[in-house]
Amino acid sequence: MTAQDGARLVCWDFGGEGTPLFMVHGAGLHGRCWEPVAGPLRALGFRPLALDMRGHGASSRSPGGDYSWDLFALDVLETLVQLGLTDGAGAGGAGADGAGAGGAGAGGAGANGAGADGAGADGAGVDGAAVPGVVAVGHSAGGTALLLAEASRQGTFSKIWAWEPIISIPGRDDRARRGAELARRARQRRAEFASIDEARVHFQGRHMFAEFSPESLEAFLDGGLVPNDEGGYRLACDPEDEARVYERAAGHDAWEGLARVHCPTRLLGGELSPAVPPDELAQIAAQLPAPGPEGSGQGAAGSGQRAAGSGQREVVMPGLGHFGPFQRPADIADDIANWAA
Repeated sequence: MTAQDGARLVCWDFGGEGTPLFMVHGAGLHGRCWEPVAGPLRALGFRPLALDMRGHGASSRSPGGDYSWDLFALDVLETLVQLGLTDGAGAGGAGADGAGAGGAGAGGAGANGAGADGAGADGAGVDGAAVPGVVAVGHSAGGTALLLAEASRQGTFSKIWAWEPIISIPGRDDRARRGAELARRARQRRAEFASIDEARVHFQGRHMFAEFSPESLEAFLDGGLVPNDEGGYRLACDPEDEARVYERAAGHDAWEGLARVHCPTRLLGGELSPAVPPDELAQIAAQLPAPGPEGSGQGAAGSGQRAAGSGQREVVMPGLGHFGPFQRPADIADDIANWAA
């Protein structure tokens, strides 16, 4: 697929039928990191798809080095239109051209081998049939992009499941400070490796990967490294690009946009996370519109959230950190499935 500014975007189709789950990763990762979560969800009857954000995975670097988070939200909306998951007018369903729900981005095969023309493996939607309402699933910056997208074009998603979206809270300067520190670390990150095995040894148990399960680390390696000119491998997300993502972390209006997110929204975080501590998660959740009555489908904590076992707008999961979706992927898949049902 092609973004409005010409960036090439790739979306991975993990196969399956039923409700589409549109998954977006955080900074420095890529769409295939969701594979250990997507597998169980596919087995439960969902159709997981995962976007490589610009500058990450198989998607191209951003023209001019622009990594504003509002641009990530535009990429989400453009991808959904080109996949036929929305008509671009804020309502889920078949696209204006009747394109199918699944498929890879132009020039890249999907995870299930879907072709570059965007045709899904099961041909869903090719005759213009409506696609079930899309459920958004996001981690960190990916969660923020989904919330920004819904705020910009209400009705894009039927529900949102977001793990620790990065949102600046007015009156606090820690988000800009954290972004600057993460940018500094990113620029120091080793990016070149002689082999996949060398990269595995380097990353295992280090920094954020200390929270990754073994299968999640393998999923990162599968899509997070690309061949270099010396016969080895380099990070698919250039450390300079990752740093620029962090530097723009406080430069969006997601806080104001939360009031325009009316679809049922489940916010989650890890008990041990320093990135979005439980008190910040609660403040973010409080900005969402008030829940509607049981079964109304309005607000942040509709009947779907109660069915998932919580009457709260935000859920703090014990023993997990910022990378909880990749720490216990099977448990996360169960939570997403309960919410999306």
